[in-house]
Amino acid sequence: MPKTEPLIIKGQILESPEMNLVIQYNNLNIDGLSDTLRLDQSGNFYLKTFKVKTPQIIKLVGIKNQISGIYIAPGYNLTLTANWKDYSSLDKTKKITGIGAESNRYRFVLDSIWAAKPDTTITSHLNEDDFLKRIKKSQNFSDSLTHAIFDRKPIQDKYLKYMGSLTRLNRKFSLLDLIIQFTEYHKYNHEKSVDFVRNNFDNDILNNIYREDYFKSDDYKYFMSTAYPFYLVRLDLKTDSTIQYDLGKQLEKINKVYAGKIKDYALNFLMGEEIPYCSSLEKLNGLKEQFKPYISDITNQQYKRDLNTKFSERFEEFVRMQVGNPAPKFVLESNIGKTFSIEDFKGKVVYLDLWASWCVPCRKQTPFFKILYDKFKTNNQGAFISIAVLDVLKNWKKALEVDKPDWIQLIDKDEIVSNSYGADHIPKFILIDKKGNIVNSNAPWPSSGREIEELINQEIAK
Repeated sequence: MPKTEPLIIKGQILESPEMNLVIQYNNLNIDGLSDTLRLDQSGNFYLKTFKVKTPQIIKLVGIKNQISGIYIAPGYNLTLTANWKDYSSLDKTKKITGIGAESNRYRFVLDSIWAAKPDTTITSHLNEDDFLKRIKKSQNFSDSLTHAIFDRKPIQDKYLKYMGSLTRLNRKFSLLDLIIQFTEYHKYNHEKSVDFVRNNFDNDILNNIYREDYFKSDDYKYFMSTAYPFYLVRLDLKTDSTIQYDLGKQLEKINKVYAGKIKDYALNFLMGEEIPYCSSLEKLNGLKEQFKPYISDITNQQYKRDLNTKFSERFEEFVRMQVGNPAPKFVLESNIGKTFSIEDFKGKVVYLDLWASWCVPCRKQTPFFKILYDKFKTNNQGAFISIAVLDVLKNWKKALEVDKPDWIQLIDKDEIVSNSYGADHIPKFILIDKKGNIVNSNAPWPSSGREIEELINQEIAK
């Protein structure tokens, strides 16, 4: 077999809110491959990888932000430059040159048009006539742009024609998603919903929606894992109001009517998304029992292994954070350059706050945290610590300048706390006793007022 050509992607992103951007590859029969673009302090990055086996459209995903619509393939040598002060700046300044730039023109043209003339219309809220006119106009424009960019003789891009077919496929499933959203917003009954979708979308696709050829499209896979099972269950609900709409019903529907690769993918996607958000060991065990028949029906062995791994990892997190266990160790740097370890606070009751500068609910807790801290700050038996997790250093520092907290502020640069304390969802508060053991791994928030005050006082009194 010929050796796969490498993908090279390099460049500079100025004022980036993210210093690490993950690329999750879609290699059709090879799942789980990824790489990370690591930006230096000047925003420069360089990646050479052999993990890309097929031409595809990817996202560069950070903690809270992402750059979408990057066309990549074996042999592409791309240079990406941009200023990411905000998304408007990104859309106006983003440029890609090099081998593969021809395909990348499509998304860049769309983004530049959006930047020049933003459109905030919520399409599904339009009346039927305006909605149909709008999607027809959008389709005509997209068809023209796709034709202009992809239906010509390539200069250097040997995947140009393939990228055109992939772009058209993505557009079709984005359109179907939009049409379904419209029927849901306007509360069409079962018959009208089905008719409206049938009358305004390609019936050949609807009749063959599980075709494996569609699997190359990430938009198809996401649509079939989220919007389409929702739509199918909602259709059932329109004729039988006793149906309970929940995750279990979506899994049941997928297992019953889906076929081929997309069945395995959608089951794996929905179950995999749910596991990290289980809030207790009891719920996790219940979820594992609920998922058992669906995992059994998955034919892709890698998906089965991935789901079992997610269950195991979540189980280990709960065990590690059980009441009475020692709080996981950490050594972190503060905003004033001091280093703190959890062991520095032995003999004190510790109230830990896991947060991030981008997390709005976290920031809303800050005033309540200050009220709580002020009540205990003269008591040397208590310690109040905020740890920024999944955050970017400069964004963290900016947030501290705005919020002006006067208690200990640490940052989890290497994701030690994020991983060991199970910070899958934040804000998260943890109460630790004087011996350094977990009292409550999901302690009441500062906004709970007397509830958290009493718990802290109880531990101080021991």
